[in-house]
Amino acid sequence: MLRRYHPRQSAPSVAYEHRLLRFLADHDWPVAPPIVAGTGSQLETEAGRWALFPFVEGEPPPLTNRALQRKGALLALLQADLKEWPETEQRPGFGRITDLDTPLRQDGFADFHALTAWYALKDPARAEAFEAVRERNLADVRAGGYDDLPDTVVYFECLGNNVLFEGDDVSALLDFDLAHRDARVADLGRSLAYDGGLDGWRLHFWIAGYQAHADPPLTRQEVALLPSMMLAAEIWSTAIGMASLDRHPAAWLEESVRDAIDNRLPKLELAQEELREVIRGAGGYPNL
Repeated sequence: MLRRYHPRQSAPSVAYEHRLLRFLADHDWPVAPPIVAGTGSQLETEAGRWALFPFVEGEPPPLTNRALQRKGALLALLQADLKEWPETEQRPGFGRITDLDTPLRQDGFADFHALTAWYALKDPARAEAFEAVRERNLADVRAGGYDDLPDTVVYFECLGNNVLFEGDDVSALLDFDLAHRDARVADLGRSLAYDGGLDGWRLHFWIAGYQAHADPPLTRQEVALLPSMMLAAEIWSTAIGMASLDRHPAAWLEESVRDAIDNRLPKLELAQEELREVIRGAGGYPNL
């Protein structure tokens, strides 16, 4: 399978991903390391940066609570092995989930405020609302102690159809193009925001599967942080999508950004306490 990387992915960033895939393959994970040719595992042309991967078999997971539980367990086991990844430097072009400035520089913006200032030229009300929700979220995650949590390598894509199955067996893990260093709650928060959203039962099964296999299990502090990390993940995705509109405008992406600011972010923010109650119970801390 021939893959073209997003323009924001530099040669060192792609090389990081390829080394990580080889590490995981050596640890018997069902990933597809790139095929190495005479010039290495990536090729840059006028049309972009490319890599060739072997085709993997498998089907997307069914939309069941059992599948969500298995995804949670899978992420916990993956994180345990990723602790052995020997590289301690951050992936080039990446930062923690609250550090939007670093990835946005890859799209030509000096920082997050430069992005919202650009967006305000055509939609000032939404730009202001986006700035505000991010500031509130930053205050919440800092108050919850996120800044003090240790870094590890996070997959950041254990969601949607990136986990393939053959029967009851996991056949492939796809899309490591966002793997980087962060606290593990950021990894879990993004999975929960995408696969669980505001559905309490879906969140319950995801967390229960994760917590049953996590080494060590999530602490009280980490469990309490997860709703804020879900919101941080949605903010991160919205900012990256907004930045792409500058160079790669598309009607569907414009609509997605507007929907995030008008609907997804406000609903997720309003539900923070309800989500916290659900996640506390699933994580084994009902009286937190």
